[in-house]
Amino acid sequence: MYDKRLAHKVKKYLEVNKDNRLKIKDIAKAIHLKKHKHKDLVDTLFKLVRDEEIHLKNRRYSAIRIKTADYIQGTFDATSLAKNRSFAFVTGREEDIYISGEDTLNAYHGDIVEVEVKYSRNHKRYGIIIKIVERKHDSFVGTVQEYKGKYYLQPDNSKIHTDLLIDELSNAKPGEKVVLKILNWGNREYQRLPVGNIIEVLGKAGDPEVEILSIIKQYELPLTFPDYVLSELKHLPDEIPDDEIARRKDLRNITTFTIDPASAKDFDDAISLESSEQGCDLYVHIADVAHYVQPKSKLFSEAVNRGNSYYFPKKVIPMLPEKISNKICSLRPFEDKLTVTVHTKFDHEFKIRSQEVYESVIRSNARFSYEEIDNFFDGEDINIEKELANVLKKMRKLSSALLQQRLEKGYLLLNIPETEFIFDEDGHISDLQRSRQTESHKMIENFMLIANEFVAKQLFKQKTIYRIHEEPDEKKIYELKEVAAKYQIEFKIENNLNNTLQVLLESMPDEDHHRVFDRMILRNMKRAKYSVDNYGHFGLAMQDYTHFTSPIRRLCDLTVHHQIKAKINSSSILFSPQKLFDLAGIATEKEMLADEAEHEVNLKNKIIFMKKKLGEEYSGIIVGVRPSKMIIELDRYPITGIVSISTLKDDYYEFYEQNLCFIGRKTGKIYKLTDKVKILVSKIDDDIYFQLIR
Repeated sequence: MYDKRLAHKVKKYLEVNKDNRLKIKDIAKAIHLKKHKHKDLVDTLFKLVRDEEIHLKNRRYSAIRIKTADYIQGTFDATSLAKNRSFAFVTGREEDIYISGEDTLNAYHGDIVEVEVKYSRNHKRYGIIIKIVERKHDSFVGTVQEYKGKYYLQPDNSKIHTDLLIDELSNAKPGEKVVLKILNWGNREYQRLPVGNIIEVLGKAGDPEVEILSIIKQYELPLTFPDYVLSELKHLPDEIPDDEIARRKDLRNITTFTIDPASAKDFDDAISLESSEQGCDLYVHIADVAHYVQPKSKLFSEAVNRGNSYYFPKKVIPMLPEKISNKICSLRPFEDKLTVTVHTKFDHEFKIRSQEVYESVIRSNARFSYEEIDNFFDGEDINIEKELANVLKKMRKLSSALLQQRLEKGYLLLNIPETEFIFDEDGHISDLQRSRQTESHKMIENFMLIANEFVAKQLFKQKTIYRIHEEPDEKKIYELKEVAAKYQIEFKIENNLNNTLQVLLESMPDEDHHRVFDRMILRNMKRAKYSVDNYGHFGLAMQDYTHFTSPIRRLCDLTVHHQIKAKINSSSILFSPQKLFDLAGIATEKEMLADEAEHEVNLKNKIIFMKKKLGEEYSGIIVGVRPSKMIIELDRYPITGIVSISTLKDDYYEFYEQNLCFIGRKTGKIYKLTDKVKILVSKIDDDIYFQLIR
């Protein structure tokens, strides 16, 4: 039992002897402990260590040391530990500290920790974790498992490197997804796991809806809007007042329509095109969300909290409540809507003559899906009015010209399809297919780029949020060149890196090489992000670029809308430079969170789908080579899986990093990128594993 007086004695003695690390028997002897109090001493020491009042290392106790220059704070990265390696890292502001698995205290992935740096070797620093400063999570999502009469949580997060002990099972059963609240973080020295109680049962593991819900809970995404946010919706009018229409440019008489995915409900952009004597006029109308969501409102604060909408198969977590996102701001057909319009005039050669942006009111004449427009472009007889059909034909020509102009400037056209999930009537995944970047998608993209670029230029003289994509490191391009050369793809590195990569893309001999090298090019480029500093957008080959065209679902766009409206109306500046800096950081952080969560959901869905395919054979190509494994992408499905080199029994294969290939020591057999292979689906757990047939 914990003894308060005993704790005081221990702390006082350790403080006096702070340069020593003492065993339990040394402490007992020093404080003249009676034999019957030995168990109390053990319990007292355990609590003092758990509460971080004293320090424990290799079963020796010491006082908590005063922080010196050799102590740093950082974020614990348990990725290596979770892969059964014996080490982890703490990432600091300037460097990473190597931590042995024995010196991690009871830290878990993402925790903010304090590290005592012990020594340096080969330009690397090594240390031990002495304190948990802040926990990343206090609850975890996972599957209940039973072992020898005890219940454990197997965490969904693959970077949580241990199971967690369940104290109260509640009404959960083995095989169910649950949320576990941590009560005690355990102690590595005593091999005690963290312990917690189940606070929510999500459903049976493997059910697609339950798996999505588990990811939402794992990433702590908001499923509902607070009442104080929803209360503001009562004051938003369903109808547009006449005086508001009167002060805007009335564009309800021109042919306007939306093109979106078939399942979309939040239509935040619409387009119009009119011919003129000088050429044509393109109108890009964007829902005026800023009119309804003011910067000082609770709705705007909630948009900042969410950062963007989150899109999962059959599930959307919107940035703004449904009344705004799907109703009053959604550009639904045959309804008057408030918009901000970018009006671009082109000559007969499709070169820009002039541009302007203004507040407007529109009335959409039709709502199309991408599939419908692609079918129309392919010559299929679909039910489209003659006037709309003529407009679409002109838009197609304009889009084609705009794409060609962008390619001439260095626009990188990568072919990296996403996965589309097909569900049956019961909500289970029945098929997977690759998305296609069709002509209709490209047309909308080309028109949105026109609007985004112009708005960025309009706000150039003041602080704003840019969408930036910095140039790749030259070293990365040279590494890419070396790999490509091994695969008979030669290209010259020019001063203009856009042109360099365009030549590489054009040099691909076939589609299989695109499947490998398009992704490799993307991995060697930097990640796009939001910033108040305008570094240009490398991938789009634009100097001035922002996100303006999706204010329903992105924080940056909503912020930029307020700025451009203030400029239109000659109003005062709404956001300070510091506020814009903060908003750019939040937008980037939340976008990364959305990408990570959406990737996790997609992987889980693929695993669920492929469990039905165990033992089946498929063709595929090698798209990645690592020191101990090959990554295979199937031809039939947009699925990648792992072939461990240790499973190849016909030879001993050595990894050649420069060539990204394996060569058999006896036979000389080579496995390299783009090779066609035949595989068998051999194992499914936290990833998908293949066995090579030939």
